[in-house]
Amino acid sequence: MEHSAPDPMGAQVALLGARMLERAGELADEMVERIRAAVPVYRSGDVITVAELRRTCLANIDFVFGPMGHAPALASPESRDNGRRRAQAGVPLTAVMEAYRVSARFLWESLAEPAATGEVAPEAALRAASEMWLVLDTFTQEMADGYREEVTSQTLSREAERSAVLQALLEGRLGDADIYEAADILRLPAQGPYVVVAAQVLEPGRHAFARAEGLLRPLGVASAWRLLHDAEVGIARLPGAHPRVAALADALEAATEGHIGISPPYPDLRGTAEALKLARIALRGAYDGQRVTVFDRDPLAVAAAGAPQVMRTVARATLGTLDQVTDRDRALLLDTFGAWLDADGSADRAAAALFCHPNTVRHRLRRLQDHTGRSLSQPRELAELTLAFEIDRRITDPAH
Repeated sequence: MEHSAPDPMGAQVALLGARMLERAGELADEMVERIRAAVPVYRSGDVITVAELRRTCLANIDFVFGPMGHAPALASPESRDNGRRRAQAGVPLTAVMEAYRVSARFLWESLAEPAATGEVAPEAALRAASEMWLVLDTFTQEMADGYREEVTSQTLSREAERSAVLQALLEGRLGDADIYEAADILRLPAQGPYVVVAAQVLEPGRHAFARAEGLLRPLGVASAWRLLHDAEVGIARLPGAHPRVAALADALEAATEGHIGISPPYPDLRGTAEALKLARIALRGAYDGQRVTVFDRDPLAVAAAGAPQVMRTVARATLGTLDQVTDRDRALLLDTFGAWLDADGSADRAAAALFCHPNTVRHRLRRLQDHTGRSLSQPRELAELTLAFEIDRRITDPAH
């Protein structure tokens, strides 16, 4: 039967570790004082009590010196748990790491003292130091891993809470007593003006904006967002008593290729569910030629999108026999009408925009009146034709 060879050096190292353990209480007290002197967050005892800090120091001393001379510890559940507890207490990781560095220096000094006084052979002290630093690396890494696991868990929990609160607001399921708490969870001011934004997602599960909150922060706009299956929806709190929706609309339009609807401003988070309905209607009113629709700034666009099936019927009835001409002629007549509207009814300015003669514009408009039976000089009939035009260009837009 084979026996392992005796390890005299290992016996000396184990004896040195045992001596350190005999002084564990004394070493823990000194370690606590050094940490509190070097790391301010531990000084008051409010965040981490002295008793808790001493308990951790004792556990680390046992973890370092207990296996010395035998098999060094390769895992440290206690250090991992300690990392989690420090994260739960809100101690910055940099402060925890500094406390561990202070502890490591102190333990090294305590271990080197017997070698300096000749109580143990230098070779034994050197091997003990090697084992100690290996163990220190292990429990420092375990602590950091535990800390990051807890921070990740807290972040996911907070995001889940924010998502649930935002969904409840969007669905109108929060009572009056919960509004201020909801604003706090969403990191929004408790009073408006707010708007709801509904942005088209180009693919299910794909965000309309990359980091929307950060995008709007330079504008002084606080916001909270939720990705739904068909849209990315956000509550945005506008700065000032007189909200500037235009700046918000411009920033959002520049950040996405899709369409966007924005509700009218509202003063209280309790109005979020109704504002979402209006933002979705505004979203339906957007098209490639006008990718952002603001509900109370674009009434024709909103009216055109309000009841799609009804509006299609209205458009067909109003545009009369226009469907009987070729697609090219139909588009030509409607584009001319749109240019004339954009030019505030000026044939000269419309012609300049279309690169044609003003008489050509007038001729096309007369043809449009003949096909529709509506006169552009009659306000009511012009309004009907304008609404039909707004409906038609959304119907023919590929995104609709």
